[in-house]
Amino acid sequence: MVRIYLENMVPSDVSNAVRKTLADLHERGYKIALGSSSRKAKIILKKVALEDEPEKVRTYSGYTRIRRKYKCYMNCMVQNGILKVALYLPDHLRLDGDNPAYEVFLDKKKRQFLTYDYLDKKWRDAKLDRLEWPGQDYDAVCWVSTGDSDMVQQYFSSERGGYFGILDFQRKVREEQLDQRHRRITDPWDKDLAQVPELPKDWGRWADKVAVRENFIFYNYKRGGAKTGYCTFCGKKGPISGHPYHNKEGHCIRCRHPVVFKALGRTGYFQTQRHYAYLIQRCRDGFVVREFWANRTYRKHSLPNSEPYWHEIRRSIYDRSGEIRSYYWGMYCQREVRWIMGSPCYYNYSWNQSGRVYGKTLPSLGKKELRQTGLVEWVRSHPITDPEKYLAVWEKLPQMEQIWKAGLPKLTNECFNSCDRVRKLVLHPNEPGLIRALGLDTPKFRRLRQLDGDTETLAWLQLEKRTGQCITNEMLCWSKKERISPRDLVFIADRMSVVQIKNYLERQKKYFDGSCQQALTTWQDYLAMAERLHYDTSDEIVYRVRKLRQRHDELVLQSEAGSLEEQASKMAAKYPHVNDICMELQEKYAYSDGDYTVLAPQNIFAIIKEGRMLHHCVGNDGSGERYYERIERRESFIMFLRRTDEPEDPYYTLEIEPDGTVRQKRPLFDRQYEDIEQATEFLLKWQKVIAARLTGRDLKLAERSRELRNEEFIQMQKDRVIIHTGHLAGRLLADVLLADLMENTEVIQPQALPAVA
Repeated sequence: MVRIYLENMVPSDVSNAVRKTLADLHERGYKIALGSSSRKAKIILKKVALEDEPEKVRTYSGYTRIRRKYKCYMNCMVQNGILKVALYLPDHLRLDGDNPAYEVFLDKKKRQFLTYDYLDKKWRDAKLDRLEWPGQDYDAVCWVSTGDSDMVQQYFSSERGGYFGILDFQRKVREEQLDQRHRRITDPWDKDLAQVPELPKDWGRWADKVAVRENFIFYNYKRGGAKTGYCTFCGKKGPISGHPYHNKEGHCIRCRHPVVFKALGRTGYFQTQRHYAYLIQRCRDGFVVREFWANRTYRKHSLPNSEPYWHEIRRSIYDRSGEIRSYYWGMYCQREVRWIMGSPCYYNYSWNQSGRVYGKTLPSLGKKELRQTGLVEWVRSHPITDPEKYLAVWEKLPQMEQIWKAGLPKLTNECFNSCDRVRKLVLHPNEPGLIRALGLDTPKFRRLRQLDGDTETLAWLQLEKRTGQCITNEMLCWSKKERISPRDLVFIADRMSVVQIKNYLERQKKYFDGSCQQALTTWQDYLAMAERLHYDTSDEIVYRVRKLRQRHDELVLQSEAGSLEEQASKMAAKYPHVNDICMELQEKYAYSDGDYTVLAPQNIFAIIKEGRMLHHCVGNDGSGERYYERIERRESFIMFLRRTDEPEDPYYTLEIEPDGTVRQKRPLFDRQYEDIEQATEFLLKWQKVIAARLTGRDLKLAERSRELRNEEFIQMQKDRVIIHTGHLAGRLLADVLLADLMENTEVIQPQALPAVA
């Protein structure tokens, strides 16, 4: 009878008293829900589903979507200690369906759950919020009877019942599983770090007084000058000599420590700079280098007192086998802040993280663990240093200790900044003495010390020792000025002396904007082409040609006359739209004034020819293809910047985005000319002109181009892509490209590159 009544029940069967009560509750703002614990719950589910009529609603964006009050209907039971939950879809119930969409089995003792997907006929381990709900409305909720909701709450002994009670349990299980997985990784770290000793008792005072190198004298302003003040270093009030001014540098009369004067009436809240500090301690496996940040905070109401602060950020354990295990303090897997295993300090690490080193632990370590490293002596002579960087360089270049003890400060500095360059000049690394290890004799080593020589000086002296040629101080000054090293002369050193090379380059540099280096590079390129064309390069007439630039350009045309057409034809076949795109760019991007002209290339052939004549990658077979790919998809275009009075002579090759943003501007050999500032001013003017010509399509293409460019820059930063050739060798490619970038501010506001994750 109950079943028949429920199946035949209609809205008119509800009494007027019930209707009035419900209406009164609604007017008063009460939340109303329907619950049932009847065994005929499925009938109730269907009735509720039928009454939950889907309605069409229009979104703010103008789209129409179906909205329901309930996204699913839940039925629960506990059997043999397992909570079974059936989840029904509204459309299935409205069509008188009996099968659930999902059936979830949960075991609170074993902390497990499993779901059977009746839609795809498979078992799944996803949480409720990760299941697919057809036509899901994110505003809808899951319907569950009061009895079933209480059943879930009692089963889990949780604060919530129903759908969210189950979801809370599933999330806790996932958290526990993730914790277990992470502990398998982090427990060995914590076990390793357990050997790190406690901080010295006086560490806090040392960090405040020594590690933080900024100190002040606070004084009360008086007409005619204050006579006394409080020194933050010695912590005493004492006399002031002279007339103090706010933020003026000076010294404390008592402790002779450098200070900055601060007038109390003009001083508010401020912080000192963040300084690095280091503590080296003995541990079970060897020794540990601990890195800290330290600073002080001053507040107006508490002056002259300060709030010292220090924080440990890095630990590196050096064991007796030579292994280094480094850890840093940071966010681990977006879950907790803790010690995380990282990479040891690299000998070519470029950041300056020098700071004070705690000295009381060094004498003991210097007798045993640090005895052969020279670190203790280094710290005594260099009180502000990075001991981890020192140890990394020492391991890579053991002669570094001998170099700085021999009185070669410039060469010592290069050991830290360009370790690989110095290491290549250690010709005999197994020799115990420094002189023989560097491939010098005593007079030349003495000269190296007198000149305070760097790697370039050392290389020239090694050349002098090897060849017997006299390298004068004048020659050394010239090579430093022109940035020419002995390795640059290897291609011609067998045919000419160093002096002859110098004199030849001095005569030729007038044809290369006064640059001996450009002349040298062109000379080397010329001789390489001459050899490929089977010229006798041992003949002085060939290798010592009078008009180098003219002869070089002649050989370029001679050697590449056929290859240009061949390469252009190959690229045109591979990128069939590039030639047409080049023709489309002629009017839109062309512009000229009295000094400079921007014009678009006619075709691929013109682009390749330009790249070959300026000796950059646009003209290359392999590396140049990326530019044609970008042109093909209209991400960026190649343009030519010329001097107006020399329109046929290549000057700068530009890579631009559709909105006129200049990605790159590359001249001969990628070396910027002296008039780069004037050329840049012209390009800014050109961008203003271009902005007025742009269409909506151009702006959409530019927006996509900007996104791709930022993604490329971020990836290059992550991969730390380095330039390996040319005068930019050793620099990060992303840094060079960012410095070259000129965004069209007439179209968009310049945006900073997003930070690396």
